[in-house]
Amino acid sequence: MNKTLLALATATLLTAGSASAADLVLLNRDAPGVGLNSTVPATPVGGNPGTTRGAQATFVYEFAMKMWGSVLESKVPIKVAASFAPLTCTSTSGVLGSAGTYWLIRLSDGTRTRYYGSALADSLIGYDLVPDPVNPEDISSRFNGILGDPGCLDGSGWYFGIDGKTPVGKINFLNVVMHEIAHGLGAQGFINKTSGALLGGYSDAYTKYAYDNELNKSFEDAGMTDAMRATAMKTPGRTVWTGSKVNAAANVILDGNFHESVLRATAPAAVVGNYGFYGAAFGPAASSANFNGQWVVALDAADGAGPLTTDGCSPLTNAAAVAGKIAIIDRGTCGFAVKVKNAQSAGAIAVVIANSSTGTWGSMGGADPTITIPSIIVQYADGVKFKTNAPITGGMTDLPATKAGMDSAGRTRLYSPWVVATGSTFSHFDTTLHPNALMEPFDSPDVQAQYNVDLTPALFADIGWVLHQGGSSFANCDTGTAASDAYGIVIGSNMSATNEACKSVNTLRNQYVACMYKYRDGLLADGLIDQQQALKLNTCIKRQSDQYRR
Repeated sequence: MNKTLLALATATLLTAGSASAADLVLLNRDAPGVGLNSTVPATPVGGNPGTTRGAQATFVYEFAMKMWGSVLESKVPIKVAASFAPLTCTSTSGVLGSAGTYWLIRLSDGTRTRYYGSALADSLIGYDLVPDPVNPEDISSRFNGILGDPGCLDGSGWYFGIDGKTPVGKINFLNVVMHEIAHGLGAQGFINKTSGALLGGYSDAYTKYAYDNELNKSFEDAGMTDAMRATAMKTPGRTVWTGSKVNAAANVILDGNFHESVLRATAPAAVVGNYGFYGAAFGPAASSANFNGQWVVALDAADGAGPLTTDGCSPLTNAAAVAGKIAIIDRGTCGFAVKVKNAQSAGAIAVVIANSSTGTWGSMGGADPTITIPSIIVQYADGVKFKTNAPITGGMTDLPATKAGMDSAGRTRLYSPWVVATGSTFSHFDTTLHPNALMEPFDSPDVQAQYNVDLTPALFADIGWVLHQGGSSFANCDTGTAASDAYGIVIGSNMSATNEACKSVNTLRNQYVACMYKYRDGLLADGLIDQQQALKLNTCIKRQSDQYRR
């Protein structure tokens, strides 16, 4: 999921601003008949009463804005532009949404000047810092308008229900909208993911909490070079979050006893260190139990099967040297499975494929059910180093057990894959988090953003947002249920959003009451509220219904 930087503005002083529940306002940027304005008929689904695709998409978007508005506080309305467009897509993968702050504001806390998205900056200052009548939006967002069409995640499509009951193969639009709006609210860092350069030399409210746990340096540290940041952002597990609120919540939410292995060379001195790798689609996965020992370069004939003596496309000619060892083989000409099978036949216990200079790293497909040894592929530069310094000693090393998605020091991991993903690297939590989190880079069917946004409110609190305190309310009535808690449960926020939804589609008092009672009964049945909370919700429903004409 991508983020977009569109414009800049400047302010000179960071001050405290008193706030109230945030008001997010939708700016529909779609043309007539497109996206939010689509007139294609649709059947009401999952609590969404819309009868066209456009009406259903708009309903979900406004529901999501009410949810986040109930979680955060701001005196300044937050304007969110939304539209649908064909986004990057193939039959098997695709971009679901793209969002980010429209305006960046430079603010100083007295010791350092940083960038802030305008929604957060406005909430801190207490007024609209960029009252631009032409481009008034604080957040700009787009969603994939061809999802499910041939050539774009074929057979999928958006699910516009707000109940979390997403059919198999469909994508929950509410989850994606909640995720993308969160980027615009501040869950994004403005740093070049490839070079590591800070934008214009300034850090930002998000990057402030990024940390390299190998060098033990903050991304803002004076001794942290662009190259160091770049390396940290493409080394899994190395870039972590130091914000206290996220890490306290993660320590409670995330599963324990998570084990991870790294590829580590221990000799000779020239190659000692950890290296990136991707495993093969065939054979057993590489582990500390089956991938350790001495690595040697495998040799074969330069013939019609493969022009190099190191490509492993023919039976190995140094089988005696390879037997019982880990074979290093160059990528190219023949398939990965062919190379690994030739190494296995020569007695190798595992294989390291050295990527070619032009090959795409990170994919090692193929199939051969007779292969019983593990194999991996490494980057071109690492492969050259291994071949030059062979024999190598090393293999997979188990790291100490941690929480699933945290490092050994209790810091939450940010997404830093070996290959930089421009729209995903750094501005997401890592995919090792379990349970899955809303702000991971890929859609997770088990995320239920209508009730649980896990670490996201804690992240907002770390970067400077004031979270809405106390119970959710409507009709000047406290529901007795917190809008959100320290662990991202947002039942109260959902109550406020549902109240607005029931009001918007029911013009008669009895219809509104029936809508809310059905909702209340569902919360009770699912164990999301207790009887006392249900009674308080009843009081608020009664007060709201009294405002209807009889």
